[in-house]
Amino acid sequence: MMSSPSSSSSSSSSPSSFRTARGGTSTETRTRTRTRETGFTLVEILVVLVIVGLIGGMSIRGLRSLTKSDLRTSVSHLSGAMRYLFNRAATTGKYHRLVIDVDQGRYWAEVSEDHFYMPREPETEASRKKLAELEADLDQKEARRKEMAAAAGDDEDLSKVVPMDFRPKRARFGAFKETALKPVQMKSTKVMDVFTPRVADPVEHGRAYIYFFPLGMTEPAIIHVSDPDGGTIYSLVVHPVTGRIQIVNEYVRPPIDDRVDDEGEAVPG
Repeated sequence: MMSSPSSSSSSSSSPSSFRTARGGTSTETRTRTRTRETGFTLVEILVVLVIVGLIGGMSIRGLRSLTKSDLRTSVSHLSGAMRYLFNRAATTGKYHRLVIDVDQGRYWAEVSEDHFYMPREPETEASRKKLAELEADLDQKEARRKEMAAAAGDDEDLSKVVPMDFRPKRARFGAFKETALKPVQMKSTKVMDVFTPRVADPVEHGRAYIYFFPLGMTEPAIIHVSDPDGGTIYSLVVHPVTGRIQIVNEYVRPPIDDRVDDEGEAVPG
């Protein structure tokens, strides 16, 4: 009869143990469920990456389209500027020139009332440097003569009676002040080179000049421009008699090997 309470006690402890074990299992299950709800699956991560890639691709295409639009705008404005200078030179009787800063991608206009003569031989970097040195030397000699005349108290202009070195008059160009054509900084546009028959080789650095004459003519020229990556190229071909600007969507080779002199003889490049 003593064994019954023991048996009852042991049987009553079993459900409690079961409930405790079951309660522990339920808590672990809720914890794992909560962990899955706060994380990301591999599929979700892949979907996000695909969306980001699509947005990035559309942005790149948009930027490229915007760059090409800027290039076309720059080409159109540059063509209009040259045509405008051609007409202004013909109507005002003054010499005009377009100055192109190849390195900076800028251009502006200048004007002069002095006569300008095209050089007979193609200009080179060495010839331009030699001419600049010659002019500097003549300027120094002229300044020295003026100082000597001032020191001697002679108010007469000795240059009219004293033999001096021959100095061809060089045209002086000043800023073009008309508001219709202001200095322009081209956007998303790279100037590759500028060619005219006046230079031996296309100008790829520094400043290039295109001249417009009072009789309604200009010097033939080819300007090559592109986008910053060089993927899209435009050539602006200037016709000397009509002043027409032909725009070609490719690189037009300058006729460096096709030069001839006044007698029709080939001029070495």
